[in-house]
Amino acid sequence: MKNLSILLIGDADRREFRQALAGLATLAQVTRTADVKAAVALLIEPRVVCGTAATAGLSSSAAFDIIVLAQAYPGEFAPAAVERLRQLAPLARMVALLGSWCEGEMRSGKPWPAAVRTYWHQWPARADLELRRLAAGRDSAWALPATATEEERLLADAGQPLPQRHGLIVIYARSFVVADWLSAACLRYGHATVWWHPRRRPQVRGAAAVVFDGWDCGEEVCRTLRQVAAAMAPAPLVALLDFPRIEDIERARDAGAAAVLSKPLHLQDLFWQLDRL
Repeated sequence: MKNLSILLIGDADRREFRQALAGLATLAQVTRTADVKAAVALLIEPRVVCGTAATAGLSSSAAFDIIVLAQAYPGEFAPAAVERLRQLAPLARMVALLGSWCEGEMRSGKPWPAAVRTYWHQWPARADLELRRLAAGRDSAWALPATATEEERLLADAGQPLPQRHGLIVIYARSFVVADWLSAACLRYGHATVWWHPRRRPQVRGAAAVVFDGWDCGEEVCRTLRQVAAAMAPAPLVALLDFPRIEDIERARDAGAAAVLSKPLHLQDLFWQLDRL
């Protein structure tokens, strides 16, 4: 098992990033720098002390397996600055950890090319899955060439073996199409499922977990989420929301969600959360 080393650049103390990165130190050795200028200085002279981490003992830029740029808003890191990092650490994988304000960057901004893009609310599941695979020398979507597209990374994920699970998953959804899609995924992983339509509560006991298909995290959704969580207790509830911000996730957790994922979602992230719970 390889001990991975990560160079983390940006304001990791922002509320959303602090929550996302909480468990990163258990997966890799992490060196933090506040900005690209400090990171460049570190890569040129590895024994410089930057940010919150002393890097004495790092012999060269090759010591970093992954460079994570925590981007709070579009344009925080200029493409030229990212390219400079690539030149200094050509073997390191470049991963963008994106904040809430970056949700529309693909439509209206200029995202840097050849980088893995992961939003802060996706990060805990994505990082845990991919970093463990990299450390173990197994196939990882993050190990694909820098020019790999998001579609190619999804195809690499789809090729991973499916460990069989068990237990009943209650799916709360307004739409049959969504319920059917989630049910098909759960069945493929070995779970049994039952659909809870808002007007027809199923008579079930002993559920392993609940998947709650929401939309925003307004008053109506929080009220319904609270009712479903209470009715299915002690089964943990995973809420699916549309592009949640940190405030949305906190409200959903206050209403009874054990975990929150964003839609559209990676199914592997959903099952990572279900396994964790």
